[in-house]
Amino acid sequence: MLRSLYNIIYRSSHRFGDGSGLYYLIRYDIIRYYAHNHSRIVDIPLVYNERNGTLRVDTSATWKWRDPHVPLSEWSDSGLPLSEVERLDLCEKLRVFVAKQPKRFEPFE
Repeated sequence: MLRSLYNIIYRSSHRFGDGSGLYYLIRYDIIRYYAHNHSRIVDIPLVYNERNGTLRVDTSATWKWRDPHVPLSEWSDSGLPLSEVERLDLCEKLRVFVAKQPKRFEPFE
């Protein structure tokens, strides 16, 4: 119940039942994913579409777990790449996240 209310109020973030979360960070034009225990983090790059002013998830990028030594105040693409299963799980969560903000994000395929 509280998670559902949180997801309605805070449009730039989304919490999932497994404890993971997605957060849009406008400063870096990324979506930051926190795994269920918050010890593993992925910074997902976004690409700006000048035609319609929306952002899309950069699916051509290699998504990697952040190196824990990189401060959270900095964007990072260091660390190990996600496994295929991890990437598929994250893609499902991204679909939910971008669907709730159609004016900001292009549909995720």
